[in-house]
Amino acid sequence: MDWALALSFGLLTLLLRLPYRMGVPYNWDAVQFALALKEFDVTKHQPHPPGYVLYILLGRLLNSWLDDGAQVYVLLSVLSSAATTLVVFLLTRALYDRLTAITASALLAVSPLFWFYGVVGLSYAAEALIASLVAYLSYQALLGRERYVYLSAIYLGLAGGVRQSVTLLLFPLWLMSLIRGTRSLKKVSIALGLVALAVLTWFLPMIWLTGGLDRYLEASNQLFSSTIAKTSVFNEASWELMLQQLRFLLESTAVGLGVLLFGLLGLPFFWRRNGWGLPEQFLLVWTLPPFIFYTLVHFGQAGYVLTYLPALVILLSRMLIVSIEAITRNMVWPVARWSVMGVVVGVLVLMNGAFFVSAKPSPRDYNERSNSRIDQWVRRARADYHDWIESRTAAALREHEAVIRTYVETIRTRYDPRDTVLITEVGNPRSYAWLRHAMFYLSDYPIYQLRVGELPLSYYAPQSAVTMIPTESSAIVVPPKTKQLVWFVDSFNPLTNRPRGLQEISLPYGRSLYVLRIGRKPVTYAGYTLFRDTPIRRANRAAR
Repeated sequence: MDWALALSFGLLTLLLRLPYRMGVPYNWDAVQFALALKEFDVTKHQPHPPGYVLYILLGRLLNSWLDDGAQVYVLLSVLSSAATTLVVFLLTRALYDRLTAITASALLAVSPLFWFYGVVGLSYAAEALIASLVAYLSYQALLGRERYVYLSAIYLGLAGGVRQSVTLLLFPLWLMSLIRGTRSLKKVSIALGLVALAVLTWFLPMIWLTGGLDRYLEASNQLFSSTIAKTSVFNEASWELMLQQLRFLLESTAVGLGVLLFGLLGLPFFWRRNGWGLPEQFLLVWTLPPFIFYTLVHFGQAGYVLTYLPALVILLSRMLIVSIEAITRNMVWPVARWSVMGVVVGVLVLMNGAFFVSAKPSPRDYNERSNSRIDQWVRRARADYHDWIESRTAAALREHEAVIRTYVETIRTRYDPRDTVLITEVGNPRSYAWLRHAMFYLSDYPIYQLRVGELPLSYYAPQSAVTMIPTESSAIVVPPKTKQLVWFVDSFNPLTNRPRGLQEISLPYGRSLYVLRIGRKPVTYAGYTLFRDTPIRRANRAAR
């Protein structure tokens, strides 16, 4: 019976995901996964460190059948989210009872955030799956079932090959489960050895594929210093930034839970009736390490929440069930009690599902300008609300896909790659960094990513780069036949002066392309000088 229900929820999740699959790589990381299908190189961030080598391997195996780099990881996410609801049902059934398992699986299946990451080509749905599997195996070990002690150890080590963060962040849950479940130093020591061996099975091949430990560490340190160190309170981040990170984390968690947040209202009933037993302690130890890490060290995307979202869904589902049982216990007819339970859970499921399916993102004006601090604060708050909440909907996905396709089709139709250079930017407050999408869809064009704003002057040219380290120079030599520069940005950087002769081409969804003819005279922009290569310049470079 339990397996039949678990499989039913897995199938239901699969059917819910298929109509909403995204047809293009969603963001920078998704493109890097897609690029790794052809060339695995951590130093080029294909994918970015720490490497995700088993995730890439799964993608390549699937791509040998599908042969579609844009869709292979989307399909992996669809399958992973379906498998996650199945595992969550079995785990909740082990923790509590069948009714709670049904409620938790149904509400997780329609979680707006979980639904969103189940239809895009990122690794977060897979993270939810492997985290839930680690939790399930760990709980079996906690109950004293010896074979799960060693099975969970092997799986915890292998899970890091998909997402290394799972091995790190669920290690406390796993270790606590083994210590309490076995009360044997020998068994725990053997299990720790199995974790290490399982990690080596994917770590050593990944180092070999990267070209050696030094190259791997160099790429990892470069990413750490440019990204994680800036958000970690133990490195460069201020406490103000930590609070901002916490706000984004709480907002993303709220989107993941949706109306299930009202389950917190049942905390008094739950506490008075159940207390805080072993299942609740288990779920708390699952949740707290990743929550603390994301708050104090790094919270890069809303998908990070999926590490612990299943734990919160299970716990709040249980609180909801206990609360409804407490409220309806004086009803004479059992049918009435069950009806109330079904109506409440059904309404919550419909409301969560309706948010993802029906909510639409508000329009964004990329050219809006104001010197008022209040207006700037309101604009920033609106942008954060869009980026962290409104964007997790089916309509936002469709719009995002249409924006990418419009850019690609417009550039392909209007401009010849033999005489066109594409410019993307990082540091432009009004534009996403479109470098990776340009590399994926427009790889035959010369591409230059400029660092603008407060970032030091440097550029990245993927057509000539062997790592992701940018070239520290303000002088950029473009191919000799170049006739125009095309800015692949959402909106022109408001902090820089527009070059004379810049042409703006309006596109749907409030976006634009910006085109500038280039001749013999250099083009100056944002501190850079771009000029065409010539025989004289080539000779001067050779002489140096």
